[in-house]
Amino acid sequence: MRGYQLVDGPAAVDYQAEDAFISQGVVESNHTGFSGTGFVNYDNVSGSFVEWTVPASTAGPASLALRYANGTTLNRPMDMTVNGMAVSAAHPFNPTGAWSSWAMATLTVPLTAGPNRIRATATTANGGPNVDKITVS
Repeated sequence: MRGYQLVDGPAAVDYQAEDAFISQGVVESNHTGFSGTGFVNYDNVSGSFVEWTVPASTAGPASLALRYANGTTLNRPMDMTVNGMAVSAAHPFNPTGAWSSWAMATLTVPLTAGPNRIRATATTANGGPNVDKITVS
């Protein structure tokens, strides 16, 4: 194909919530459909969080998809930060219909070369949704 160059984007990499640093939450496996060995059930408290360490070979924007379930009838917003900087305040994690119905919330985040700390922090007394994993590409 003369004149054309095929470019593959970075491969998508999954980072399981149960392998991340958890503050005020617990790993569970009592609802079906999760990947890995379980998911994180946030404590019902503002400030509970899950924090992943994600390496990047170069600095730049990345797509982040957070897989979650919210079996309540209320939004469970979370602040999304990368390396301590807010990238989405009170990002919505709307109801999914059941704790076993999983959805993806996607946003673009800035990564630096080297390790990056990606944190999802509950902003209400209801805590966050159940979090299965993040996928970074």
